[in-house]
Parts: sequence; C-alpha cells; structure tokens
Amino acid sequence: MHYEILGEIRVSGPPGVSAPRARKIETLLAVLLAKRNQVVTTEYLISEIWVGNPPARANAALYVYVSQLRKQLRGMGGHADVSPLVTNPRGYSLRVGTDELDADRFTRLYQKGRALHRDRSYRQAAAVLREAADLWRGAAFGGFADSPEIRSCAALLEESRLECLELLMETELLVGRHREIVGQLSALAKEHTLRETFYEYLMTALLRSNRRAEALETFASARRNLVEQLGIEPGSSLRKLHHLILVGELSDAV
Repeated sequence: MHYEILGEIRVSGPPGVSAPRARKIETLLAVLLAKRNQVVTTEYLISEIWVGNPPARANAALYVYVSQLRKQLRGMGGHADVSPLVTNPRGYSLRVGTDELDADRFTRLYQKGRALHRDRSYRQAAAVLREAADLWRGAAFGGFADSPEIRSCAALLEESRLECLELLMETELLVGRHREIVGQLSALAKEHTLRETFYEYLMTALLRSNRRAEALETFASARRNLVEQLGIEPGSSLRKLHHLILVGELSDAV
C-alpha cells in the first residue's frame, strides 16, 4: 500500500487509488500520516479534527471515523484481516513502511541528489533531483488547511520542494541544459515572485540562450515585485548579475 500527500491525499493499493470522501476522515488520515509510526493521542486527534471546538460526543464520533478509515485502509491493502491503523490505550497509530509514503521517497531522493551534487556528479544529481521533484502533483496535502498540524507539516514540505527545485535548476545549468529549463524557470519565477534564486537562474538561462534583452526584463520584473510586495531592492547576487549583463562583462555563452 502507498500513501500520497504531495498533492491530493490518496491511498493506492491492489484495488486501485482511493481518496477519503468525508472531510473529518481526511483530516484524521492526514494527521496520522504527518505523525506516522507514532501514537497519536485521542485528545490530540480531537483537537486537530475539530480545531478546539469539539462536539459533546467527540470521542464517540472519533471512534466512528477511525472505524471507517480502518475499513478503507484494510480494503486498499488487499488483506481483509489486517489494517495498518492500530489502536493503542492512549490513541492510534498508522504504520507506514519504508517508501510507502511519497513524502518519504521525496526526502530520500532529495538527500541523494544533494550528495551527488556535492560530489560534482552533476548529471546523476540532475536525474535524481528531477525524479524527486516529479513526485509532486500539487500542494502538499492538497492545500488542506483545516488542521494546524497539517498546515505546519505542509509548510515544511513546500520549503523542501522549493529548495529541491532550486538545486535542480542550478544543476541543470551546470550540465548545459539552459535552453531546456527556460520554460520551467519562467513558470517558477511567476509562481514564486519573491524567490530571487529563480530569477537569477532564469536570467542566466536566458543569457546563455542568446536572449539578453529578456534576461534584463526578468531583472526588472524581479525588482518590481520585490519593491511592490516587500519594499526592498533585489539582493546583492541578483544586482551583481544584472550589472555584469548591462556592462557586457557576461557574454551570451557565460
């Protein structure tokens, strides 16, 4: 069985792919996945599912949701008598094996890609980092915002995704794939308007693709976004690159 949280929350197994239909069950599964292989107390689950405003019979309702989720997971695993959702005297835990969660696979691949990059095995690093980035289908947990625990976990995952993408783009530039990544860098710069690294890599890729004017336009766009949204000028690295392009100290074949 496999769990997916790098996008809409889904569970896949021999019968196919399934997603929780009820919002409370989705919250329950999301919290258990965020705290996989740990015992999550009944009190904590209630606080996350009802966000500090539980009903009078919250324990009974939680028991029903756990039973429904256990039934769904048992069916997805292909074993009628076995469920990874385990009852504990203090609460519940979800047993998740190695590589059964896409976020764990992403982390493993990202760390492997970083190690390859440090060893200057750039082509291998690019392939591994691309594999890691391709695991993402959308916002972590499908943009789920009901639970404070899930919001925190999603924010950490999203930051790791952006760091992975930055390293991937840097590595692609190092192996000479500047033309191939212009489109992706342009999309990333438009989506993450305050992430200066994407602008810097986009300017570099455009310059190497004989598109100097567009590289200068990219800097102007970056500066406009930073000034309008944060009231600050671009950082020294971006300003230095812009200056070198302006004065012609960087050729199109940089």
